[in-house]
Amino acid sequence: MSAIPPHRLSRRTIYVSPRLQWGSGLFFAAVVLAGGVLFGWSFYREARGALRIASLQAHYEFLSPYPIVGPALVRSLAALFVMTMAASALVFFLQVRRIREGVARLVEVFRISGEGDMSTPADAPGIDEIASLGRKVDAIRSETLSLVAEIREEAEILRKEPLPPEEFRKRWDALKGKIGRIAP
Repeated sequence: MSAIPPHRLSRRTIYVSPRLQWGSGLFFAAVVLAGGVLFGWSFYREARGALRIASLQAHYEFLSPYPIVGPALVRSLAALFVMTMAASALVFFLQVRRIREGVARLVEVFRISGEGDMSTPADAPGIDEIASLGRKVDAIRSETLSLVAEIREEAEILRKEPLPPEEFRKRWDALKGKIGRIAP
């Protein structure tokens, strides 16, 4: 007697395409770029003034320019850190809000689909991926609606027309197959 080996579940590694997050990444890159520009502009302005004053006051007593521009550098870096973190947090929470709105709309579409309304479009707001999912859900709902219409039409034909038993059984089996595609 041979023993049947237990079925092993194979795990798959699914890679997420970076194209799916290009919009979010672009927002965060813009925050970092804006922070860098603001840092450069403010530090340049403060360092230029400090170095000018030091050159007029016999700057030869300093071994490096750090004692001259150090406080300005520390202030600019602290401001850069605080502002970049605040702006990144704001962008993050705005993205989360957009995603929640889109997912909430998709949940609503699934709920109304369960109640029988297959014609209301999803129109999911938010990031492109959620809108794309909404369009796919609309396509599936539309296909289901057309299948229901075909089933109704075929059932009406079977109900009204007198058919030979073999033709009736053939059509009935085809109708059951269509119904099985909607409700397995």
